Parts: sequence; C-alpha cells; structure tokens
Amino acid sequence: MRAATLPFLALALGVTPADRADEGSAERPMRVQALAAALLILGPIRLSQAGPGDDEAAVRAHFDAFAHAWATGDARAVAEGYAEDADIVRPNQPPVVGRAAIEAFYIQMFAGPLKGVAKKTTVDRVRLVTPVVAVVDSSYTLDRDEPPLHAHGASVTVLEKRGGSWVALLSRSYRLP
Repeated sequence: MRAATLPFLALALGVTPADRADEGSAERPMRVQALAAALLILGPIRLSQAGPGDDEAAVRAHFDAFAHAWATGDARAVAEGYAEDADIVRPNQPPVVGRAAIEAFYIQMFAGPLKGVAKKTTVDRVRLVTPVVAVVDSSYTLDRDEPPLHAHGASVTVLEKRGGSWVALLSRSYRLP
C-alpha cells in the first residue's frame, strides 16, 4: 500500500520524474526534504484498503462470531474476539482485564450463572470513528426457562482493526429495566 502511495505523494509535493532526472536542480533538495518529512509524518498512518461498508460488514461479522461462540458455550472463541489488552464490564460483575481473564470469566459463566442461557444480540449502530476504530451500540436479550432468566440490556463496544482484523478493546454491558 505504501509503495502505491509514494508516487502520489511525490506528485502532490511537486517532485516529478523530470526532477528526479535533474540532479542539478536547486529546488530538488527542498522538494525531496518535503517528501521525506511527509513520509515521516504519514508513515505511521495505516490506511485501510477496505471501504467503510466493508469495515462495517466486518464489524458486524465480529458480533456474529461472538453470537455463535456464545450459542455453543465456547469461552475460548468468545475471548478470541478480544484484544490481549481488552477489558469488559458486565452487570453486577467486577471489571475483567485481559484476554486470558475474559476466557476464564466466560468459562465460569457458561458453567454457572449463564448455563443454558440463549443470548440474542442486535447491532444497533456501527460508527467508524477512524479507519481503524469502531464504536458499536448493541442491544441484547437473555432467555432461559429453568431456572428462569429473562433480561434485556445494552452494550457499548470499542473495536480496533489490528492486523486486518477487528478485535474488541473494551465492552460495557448494562441491564435495562
């Protein structure tokens, strides 16, 4: 991606193929310095090749994968959707920090309080704050006949695109009356 960007930046800064051929140009060193400065500034920026629609679809697919992992009681698969340094807050629970702790939390929940609970999540809104950061508002229902559990709530999740994949950095869930 960066290689494709270099000619564009060179032209935007006025460095043309003719300038590169003209080694004696007095303006050339200044243009080259400007190009180098621009690359230093823009170098760390990772531009997404996917368009906003593709990224929104990928974020929604992240939530679909979570729903599948929940339905199968797969705590490891749930945790895989979180960054190593992620944290979550669930109703009536202390904060859980780190992917390993999130996995342990869901192992405990799927074996105990959430055993047999069906969860339906609806992604209400995906906001792409930057090409690599998304904020997702979602709503959910929890249902189980015995022992009875019928609840609904909302969540706010912040995701980051790392290595081409969307992972959750933090998630906050709230029960609604």
